[in-house]
Amino acid sequence: MQVINSLKEESFAYTNKKENLSLRRDEIGELMEIVTYCQNESVKEAVEYQEALWEIYVQEGVTFADWLFYGGGAGNEEDRRRLQEVMSKKGMILSDRKEGAVENTGIRNIDITLGQFQTGVSEVKEYIRERREVLSSIKNVIEYEAFMQSCFINSCFAKGILSEMKHIDSFPDRVQEITKALGILNDEAVKLYQQYSDSLGEAMRILSARLQRECSPDPKHSKDLIFSFTYSEQIEGKTVAATKDIECSPHFKLIHPGSNLRIYFYWCDAAIAGGEKVLVGRIGRHPY
Repeated sequence: MQVINSLKEESFAYTNKKENLSLRRDEIGELMEIVTYCQNESVKEAVEYQEALWEIYVQEGVTFADWLFYGGGAGNEEDRRRLQEVMSKKGMILSDRKEGAVENTGIRNIDITLGQFQTGVSEVKEYIRERREVLSSIKNVIEYEAFMQSCFINSCFAKGILSEMKHIDSFPDRVQEITKALGILNDEAVKLYQQYSDSLGEAMRILSARLQRECSPDPKHSKDLIFSFTYSEQIEGKTVAATKDIECSPHFKLIHPGSNLRIYFYWCDAAIAGGEKVLVGRIGRHPY
């Protein structure tokens, strides 16, 4: 699956309520957050814009090009610098696609706007929701796994996780629930661990309530719940790949309490991404 992140140039145009870009600092900040997400190492995508952006009037008599490069109109110098920087570093690029190009089965478009507009997303939380909706539409398990990491950048998935995912019965019917569960883990697990590290039962209870599915540990089968994770570490000033085996006993039981479709995870590990990512060991059947 390929996503095209399309900037809606018209959203930059001034209005009676938005007379110039000095009044839109928060909106520019939100756009930068979306660009930052797209530049994450798990995503590595640019936000694409059309040539027409340069001629959009962001203030009466002032085009975007005038504002950005020549200091025209009202605006904050830091905002100008930030936009120039993301363009120079290819976080935002001139598109070589025709505007309004029809999507095909392997390409999906996400419209991005400066501030609220008729259509499109203007905040990073909206953008993430759109990406996850794209993920939920993927019915092929290999394509799903390939796109999955870009939707959950605060998660680390175990080596070879796809091998078990291939055995999920009726996978196309399960993608929405799997996506929802992974989203909750990605967004909340590390924070819950930090808050309830001395009472992880309470953290699992909260996750259960959020998903409306059972979340519990499995200490009787700990030896079967060891999964390998790869990560980067600094050794003598060089970045090298490393691997660590971690027990992922806590798990969601998806669909219903007796289901054999589960997601095994561990809250975090200090060696992996500084302890800032939830570790997903297995998506599929119980491994024993």
